Amino acid sequence: MRKILGDFNYLAILQKMNGFIVFCVLALSLVASSLAEKQNITIKGIALCNKRTMANAHVELMEKDTIDPNDLLAEIHTNKEGEFQLFAEEDEIGTIEPYVRITHGCNAKPGCSRIAEFKIDPSYIGKTYDMTFVTLDIYQTGETEECN
Repeated sequence: MRKILGDFNYLAILQKMNGFIVFCVLALSLVASSLAEKQNITIKGIALCNKRTMANAHVELMEKDTIDPNDLLAEIHTNKEGEFQLFAEEDEIGTIEPYVRITHGCNAKPGCSRIAEFKIDPSYIGKTYDMTFVTLDIYQTGETEECN
């Protein structure tokens, strides 16, 4: 085999290829970051359970990603009046796809939490989305439940 290939230096070629691959990845990253646009959204509302304000519900402002896992942009627990307000911004190529995830115990089985997700219309990007009263006792399509 050595006679056929001669003194071909595979290691040197691999090192040059690795350098080229690193260069390409860095170049693509720079191009992608220059195309990304900073976008923001504010959400606010009042969580209700059976017509009463719900304290300590976990509210997450999320951003849906197609390729990688969804991003957690901001999170908070509702105050004693059930109120929440979150602001977040994200650099993204294309339009961000924000949604709200609320984890709560309203009408949940003992030892369980319900998880409801609410889509946010893209027209609210750069603005405030006031969810007003979020009635957690009403089950949402696609809602899930986690139990201990």
